[in-house]
Amino acid sequence: MNTPFSHPGTPPRSFGSSLLHGDIPRSALVFESTDLERAREEVGRVFCPYRFRAARQRRWPASMSRLQGESVVLSWFTYGADISIEPEVFGDFVLVLTTLAGRADIRSGSLEHMGKAGSTVVIAPDAQSSYRYNLDNVQLGVRIDARRVDEFWRRLSGRSLPGGLSSWVLDAPGQRDRWLASVEMLRHLLHPDTPETLRAMLLPRAEELLIMHLVADRVAGLPGAASAIAPACLRRAMAFIDEQAGQPLTLAAIAAAAHCSIRTLQRAFHQWRDIGVMRYVKEVRLQRVREALLEPEQTASITEIASSWGLAHLGQFAADYRQEFGERPSDTRRRV
Repeated sequence: MNTPFSHPGTPPRSFGSSLLHGDIPRSALVFESTDLERAREEVGRVFCPYRFRAARQRRWPASMSRLQGESVVLSWFTYGADISIEPEVFGDFVLVLTTLAGRADIRSGSLEHMGKAGSTVVIAPDAQSSYRYNLDNVQLGVRIDARRVDEFWRRLSGRSLPGGLSSWVLDAPGQRDRWLASVEMLRHLLHPDTPETLRAMLLPRAEELLIMHLVADRVAGLPGAASAIAPACLRRAMAFIDEQAGQPLTLAAIAAAAHCSIRTLQRAFHQWRDIGVMRYVKEVRLQRVREALLEPEQTASITEIASSWGLAHLGQFAADYRQEFGERPSDTRRRV
């Protein structure tokens, strides 16, 4: 069967040529088919289940290619037909869609965007969305773990996402270029020809840079952006706590890592987080325990997991966990 790499109706290279199918390794191909039901099954596995309506006329077979990172998945897909898609709310990831060719009409929450080649839209994890692609359309989809987005938002702004994330368009000067440059860097690292040692060293940082660019652009675009960005000492402290949560931590050590006095550190946490420093440490540790308990392949006991995250006083840990999440640790594990 002909493929999007050699088909006479190959998607046009009118925009972002280095990100189109022809530059993606053949081994990344997930599927290729003229059967849109099969396309729904395969795309649904990568993103989420969806309903669709499609015209009979085809330009080329539907196909998808994918490169898998740690917290980020890059995918390229085309249906080769006029198609309307209504996906389920995905909840656990943020989706960034860039139109590489053709047109895409995207509705997500209160956002309505009619895009052509080059438009980039960020789809919030909890938004009800619908997409309409024309038969020439080629999409670049970047799936990002929503927890990492929230983590970087907290690092930058010092607060959790206010009222949840809403969908938006990357249309400010330089936003799309910075985004695509980050995607391109990640694409090179995930290419099978990249040496494994190099990938292992650089991939976590490349994913961090991609997510940080996305979050920073969003925070900078909010009203009162200058006052929405937390002081550097708070951001350094939160990053240190996130990285060292499993180690013994003291106020003095955290303040040293943040390059500020203990008093300044405490004031920053109360002003920006409305919480004490060590209470924040405990919340991070409780969250790490919860994530471990929700891992299907986790075999360590609840006691072992809690202790590994510095929560050695088990009676207090159980009470704190229930207060934080509304259930006992054993209830969380039982749901896996």
